[in-house]
Amino acid sequence: MRRLLHPYVFLLAFGLPLAGCATAQTPAPTTESAAMPPAIPMRAPEAAPAAELTLQKLFNSGEFYGDGFQGGRWAAEGPELLYVETDRASGASSLVRLDLTDDGREVLIDGARLTKTDGEGLIAIEDYEYSADGSKALLYTDSERVWRLNTKGYYYVYDFASGEVKPVADRARGLQMFAKFNADASHVAFVRDRNLYVVDLASGEEAALTTNGGPGAVINGTFDWVYEEEFGLRDGFRWHPEGDLIAFYQLDESGTRDFTMYDSRTLYPELTSFRYPKVGEANSEIRVGVVDASSGETTLFDTDTWFEGGDETEYIAAMGWTPPLADGGRDVWMLRLNRDQNHVDLLYADPASGAVRTVLQEDVSAYVEVENGFSDTETGTITFLQDGEHFAWRSPRDGYGHLYLYKNDGTFVRQLTRGEWDVTDFHGIDEAEGQIYVTTTARGPLERHLYRVPLAGGAPVQITEQAGTHSVDLSRDFDYFIDTYSNATTPATTALYRTSGDQVSVLVDNDALIQRLAAYDLPAPEFMTVPGADGTPLNAYVVKPRDFDPSKEYGLLIHTYGGPGSQEVRDAWAGNERLWHHYLADTYGVIVAGVDNRGTGGRGYAFKTATQNRLGILEAEDQIAAGQHFAAMDFVDADRVGIWGWSYGGYLTLLAMTYGDGPETFAAGMAVAPVTSWRQYDTIYTERYLSTPQKNAEGYDLGSPVTYAANLRDDQALLMVHGDADDNVHPQNTFAMADALQAEGKQFEMMIYPGRTHGIYEGRGTRLHLYTLMTNFVRDNLGEGAMSMASAAGTQ
Repeated sequence: MRRLLHPYVFLLAFGLPLAGCATAQTPAPTTESAAMPPAIPMRAPEAAPAAELTLQKLFNSGEFYGDGFQGGRWAAEGPELLYVETDRASGASSLVRLDLTDDGREVLIDGARLTKTDGEGLIAIEDYEYSADGSKALLYTDSERVWRLNTKGYYYVYDFASGEVKPVADRARGLQMFAKFNADASHVAFVRDRNLYVVDLASGEEAALTTNGGPGAVINGTFDWVYEEEFGLRDGFRWHPEGDLIAFYQLDESGTRDFTMYDSRTLYPELTSFRYPKVGEANSEIRVGVVDASSGETTLFDTDTWFEGGDETEYIAAMGWTPPLADGGRDVWMLRLNRDQNHVDLLYADPASGAVRTVLQEDVSAYVEVENGFSDTETGTITFLQDGEHFAWRSPRDGYGHLYLYKNDGTFVRQLTRGEWDVTDFHGIDEAEGQIYVTTTARGPLERHLYRVPLAGGAPVQITEQAGTHSVDLSRDFDYFIDTYSNATTPATTALYRTSGDQVSVLVDNDALIQRLAAYDLPAPEFMTVPGADGTPLNAYVVKPRDFDPSKEYGLLIHTYGGPGSQEVRDAWAGNERLWHHYLADTYGVIVAGVDNRGTGGRGYAFKTATQNRLGILEAEDQIAAGQHFAAMDFVDADRVGIWGWSYGGYLTLLAMTYGDGPETFAAGMAVAPVTSWRQYDTIYTERYLSTPQKNAEGYDLGSPVTYAANLRDDQALLMVHGDADDNVHPQNTFAMADALQAEGKQFEMMIYPGRTHGIYEGRGTRLHLYTLMTNFVRDNLGEGAMSMASAAGTQ
């Protein structure tokens, strides 16, 4: 259920997945003025007739698609990006360097000359990697999907001096994964069929460094489904920065069980099986080792995680090479977690002796979220500084997510950031200038801003200024950053800035989309707080019709996600889904609201972890309390209050409709791809918040909507939707709820989308069909012509 962004490509998000927010009122740090684009009004001029939203425009056209910034990877210095540019006519893809200050372009690799020497046509560059000395590049092409992303394909070596292109290995031997140069670019290592290989580029000779990998057994250099989904781990090996050693992960999934899905669209259904560890069951065993690429000699570290250790040493969630230590050599560092994920060990392993030592230990009250780093500087839970003597450590230990400084031997130095706000993104440390760059919630949980914090200590200085959400990416030399900015009424715009805060250039202004939106005269969402079940103020937004009349009564639909650390309520552009909410308000007189319950993010560790070991209960109570709060407003018809959500939001919808006062509060609900019992979900995500069923059976039972199926009232309308190829939240969740409701004689509606996955987007017209279905449901049950619950009950 983890939401990830690609580490290098900065896409302009017009459908931002929003989920959660709250009010942490803290003094704003010092603000440093930054020239920002002016706020863009959503309303059209008085004389212009407002355009009308339609489902066809929203879900079967490009009406509300904007322009995206090309994106790429920063060059070593300056305001320059490297990116792949494809010529649609010829199909040639070239590597280009772009100067963002003057749009100057330099073609580094001419795609028209990239002819495959082992096949037909040109090499279509999908990704690339430079050698350390810049003399060669690895080109990735013809990829295929593994779980979420296309992480297997074929690699070619491009020589910049000669322009020569050679395949890394024979295509006939199979697809390759995560190919990387060694330090002097004489060899390339990669993963194939769960084994690690190395190729001598001079001779072309290929050697297997591991031979025990295979389906249902050992995995070398990559990961199983759950490690990828929940820890974001795919690439599982690292070359030594100077030598021939390779540190690599090894997993053994032989003790896990297959989950089988079937495609019923063929004459005889086709079966797909993959290892999916469900809560309380065996995970893959895991360890880390080093292999000498020249000799094949292998050392596997005893981390107490390989068929031993029990729940106390279950996961290795991150790994890499340390800087040179006191003895002059580098160790392999690892982050080891217990099964409940409330204890983390930083381990160092000596590649020569195999000895493993614990450098740092941390215990937290609820759970640790390991950050693996999704930037060029790999700023994760642990980030080693360029001085070779220190690392930065991310921790919620003082009640908020902050940074701490340690010596490489684990000696604590000091806290680097401090305040009643969370560091949401750590962009790195400019050691030459003594500045830390972070994105935080210091201006409140609805916003995100970039700050500069003195490394030696001192007050944070706010760099981005305009209210809303700033998603930034800093250059490698910390002189520039790209800022993709939006707010609740303005789609994303992208600009280049100096880290002084001065704007250099606008990269994408999205003026055409902004002008199209202005024609619709959409009112801005209203932000507010509403009381939770225990009185805690919860952040909320409300979308009203353009012709809102406070003397009328409207139906109300709450949109929820509500999962741990998420945020639904943000001052950010929310894309077509939020526009659909405007459509419902204008077309059917249904006000739409969003509420961030306890357990969501942006308000510190205590608020985020309030739901620990009782997942679902507090969240449902808060959504029910919010529904009752809105229902008491003069302009809301208390008999026409509904709720809907997707994934965790679908789960919360079912629970809010059936638990406690929910049946009396919500007349209707739509649950898309919902979890209905956490016993059906994977180990890493679920046990982080609920522990195992063996330890917390009550938490699992109390937090399951199946438990409360009998509480669904005859006058409540329920729609459940699922894709039958959903490998994340399996459709058996919806089937389990359906079975329980049928056993209780409860009527409901259900739609299954054959061959569709968790996002239910595959195939022509799928999204239009889905949102038409949901629109009709809202119209019939919450719209102006819908019967009230009381009236409906009287006609039974």
